[in-house]
Amino acid sequence: MVLLLLPKFDSGRDLVYNLLKQNVMAKSENVIRGRIGNMIFYRVRGVTRIRSVPLSAVRPDALKCRTARLRLIAAVRFYQRLQDTRLRDIWRLAAKDTAMNGYNLFVKQNIHVFNDRTLFDPVRLQLVFGALPPMNCLELSEQTGRRIVLTWKNSLEPAGIRASDRVGVVALCEGRMYSPLWLDKIANCRQEQRATVELDDLSAGTVHLYCFFVSADGSAYSSGSYLCIHLNSDV
Repeated sequence: MVLLLLPKFDSGRDLVYNLLKQNVMAKSENVIRGRIGNMIFYRVRGVTRIRSVPLSAVRPDALKCRTARLRLIAAVRFYQRLQDTRLRDIWRLAAKDTAMNGYNLFVKQNIHVFNDRTLFDPVRLQLVFGALPPMNCLELSEQTGRRIVLTWKNSLEPAGIRASDRVGVVALCEGRMYSPLWLDKIANCRQEQRATVELDDLSAGTVHLYCFFVSADGSAYSSGSYLCIHLNSDV
């Protein structure tokens, strides 16, 4: 440690600059506290320390903040529509072993699919979320009137341990994107690699389907696999 006799400087910045330039530690009988320019002097256990702060605060982009706030509002409104459905329980179950609740987990997984007005990207929406192996290579095999046949591969669960998992499907119709409809009339399970789904209660137009598995006892779910179909008005 080198003890310096500090000369008179024109400003506090000159003092700090010269100390740093000489790469030495200075001692003084005077205790230095406070702010000089963008340098903060403070004492910790008898030692004077220095830290820097920005010379000017950066104002946040008001438009970006407003857009982010409206996007969150859109996501919250969607989740609120799940409160009276079984989907709420699925999200609560998915968040059980985390530090989040169902609402927080839903927003974390889906905030990117909402814009400042509504749900704009149904393809990436995680309407169902869970740890079971999902449907792999989901395809629309047949469509006859209001009946469709789905097929998939069990390559993500080749051992057959989850063979009895039941098939579940939730639908979102264009024009009613905040009103998910759980389709109940499905009796197929994972091992069949094929499911028949009746769409009698759905409106004509574009329909977004989220297909998943649920354990036989209803205690576990897979994440949803997405499929988009079109129903004609004369069907």
